Formats: sequence, structure tokens, C-alpha cells
Amino acid sequence: MSRHHNQPSDEEVLAIVIPAGGEVEQEDDGGNTLVIDLNPPLEVKKAGTFEELRLHEPNVYQILCAAQVMGRQMTPESVYNSQIGLIARISGVPERAIIELATTILDRAVVFVTGFEEDARRKPDEEPDTSPSFSLIFPDPIEATGRTFSDMTLREPTVRERRIMKAAEARGTPEAFLQAEIALVEAVSEWPKAAVLKMPISQFAKAADYLTGFFMSGPATGNG
Repeated sequence: MSRHHNQPSDEEVLAIVIPAGGEVEQEDDGGNTLVIDLNPPLEVKKAGTFEELRLHEPNVYQILCAAQVMGRQMTPESVYNSQIGLIARISGVPERAIIELATTILDRAVVFVTGFEEDARRKPDEEPDTSPSFSLIFPDPIEATGRTFSDMTLREPTVRERRIMKAAEARGTPEAFLQAEIALVEAVSEWPKAAVLKMPISQFAKAADYLTGFFMSGPATGNG
């Protein structure tokens, strides 16, 4: 199987923001891919037979889909449903098969895919980076809107750009806060939304943390 993961189309990633659901582990790609062999294979009526769960770093679009599942309030049930949907979307295994997995397999899968963002985010006691500029390089360039994006350069947001973020986060839901960060990164980077939504979540987290770091007077305690 190719080491590179197929990126969703522009239409797929943009649809999410338009209002209207006994194992062996293998790691490759320098720890960026986890393969859990399902032995014996998982057989699910009307879904098929699944011999492995292949996982990789999620992109912003996939995390946004998961945030939408949580709804207006985070509850243990909504978070768990969100995790199930995230693993299904990343692995390509339908949810009706994911819910038949042994619970320890799902737990390991969730720890792996959510670890990319958790490891990249600024720690609560870490001083924000307020340097004049911040750059990100994408070894696997992002294709969107007929263009190729291989690097992103950011700088301190303007008041106008911060207002864009404030408007997006007004609803106060997990989805709204992520949409607010997406809007801020889009505005400052001048990347199209489709390209931002295709960013690996670890790179996006670094970009968002850099930009929101200017809204804080000291160690990170949340968006100001």
C-alpha cells in the first residue's frame, strides 16, 4: 500500500462547513501510521470482512467532522460517538463495523490518532511564541483549488482577523472553537479554506497556537 494517503477532494472538505453521521500492531512512516491486524478477521453482516485497522494522522477536516458529532455539549456519550466516527473516517472501516471491535482496540486507535494534536499543542504552562513570523513546511504538499501548498508563513493577527475568529467561536461549541481557529489560520495565511482543512492536524495545531498566542498576556490559559 502506498505510504501517501489520498487527500479528500475540495468538495468533501468544504461540505463540512456548509450548514445542511488478539491483535498485532505495526507502525511505519516513522510512527505516522498504525496498522492493527484483526486476528481473527472481523466479520460484520452487510459490512464485510476486515483484516486490519489502518490509521494515520488525521487532517483538520476529519477532526472537524468529529467535533460536529459532539453537538452543543460535550458528554461522555457524545465524545465516544465522536471517537467512533473519527476512527471510521480515518480507517475507511464503516461505523457499523467499528462498533463490533474489541473495546481495547478502539481505545488504542483513539489514543494514536488524537496523539498527533495533543503532542503538537502548546502546554498549559508554556509561554506562547510571539516572534514576528512563523513558518511551516509541508513535506507532502497539499493540493487544493488547483494549486499546491508546500509552506505556510504566519504573523501576528490584526484586530480585524481576530474579530473573524471571535465571530466564529460565538456559539461556544467544540465545533465552533475549531471553526474559529480555522477561520483565523485561513485569514492570516491567505490559504483557501479547502487547503486549511486538508492540513495535518499537528501542523494546524502549531499554526493555531502561534496565532492565538498573541491574545495572551502570559502562559497559555485559553483563548482571550
